[in-house]
Amino acid sequence: MTNKVMLIDDNETNLRVMKVILEKAGFKTDTIVKPKFAFDIIKESQPCVILLDINMPEINGFQLCKLLKKDNQTAHIPIIFVSAFSDVKYIAGGLMIGGADYITKPIKPDEVVARVSVQMQIALKNKKLKKTNEKLQKQITDINMENSDIQEDLLYSLMQIKNGTESEKDYERIRNFYKYSLEKIIKQSMYSDELDEKFINYAIKKVLAE
Repeated sequence: MTNKVMLIDDNETNLRVMKVILEKAGFKTDTIVKPKFAFDIIKESQPCVILLDINMPEINGFQLCKLLKKDNQTAHIPIIFVSAFSDVKYIAGGLMIGGADYITKPIKPDEVVARVSVQMQIALKNKKLKKTNEKLQKQITDINMENSDIQEDLLYSLMQIKNGTESEKDYERIRNFYKYSLEKIIKQSMYSDELDEKFINYAIKKVLAE
């Protein structure tokens, strides 16, 4: 689910209230009332945003946040602390260990929805950016592999010519290499509109014939 919010609080009443507020605003929610199991659940379910209480037994919100931010599979998930602690040292402390935002209790429904919406938009944009980067990295890898194959073919054909065992296919490989290289250079130059494929073929034929 692209708009799933994970709610973590040892108080079931708080969870129900928060769940109603967010689902009324159109968000999907999951709840965790036993924070000691939260890390494994979050790692498996991959929510888009986490709302995390601080004062909880067995593992408090700050400790859980640190665990999530240390793991590559969960570090990217924005965490909004929700707590009755309104002292600036708690707010600053939460942000310093990786929290994205902080909501003080008693909660205000409009504030909760607004803060979750902001973090949701950021998370979805980051997810989209990550996919774009992965796609670009794959394209770069494919191009590098292609260049390597072309260079190997060229070197092989040059050795064939040097040894006097060349065939027409070797000359074709050399022509293709020149064409490939010229096309790449021309595409990045101010002459890309003037030096078309027809001219490139003519130039290669002229140079190699001489």
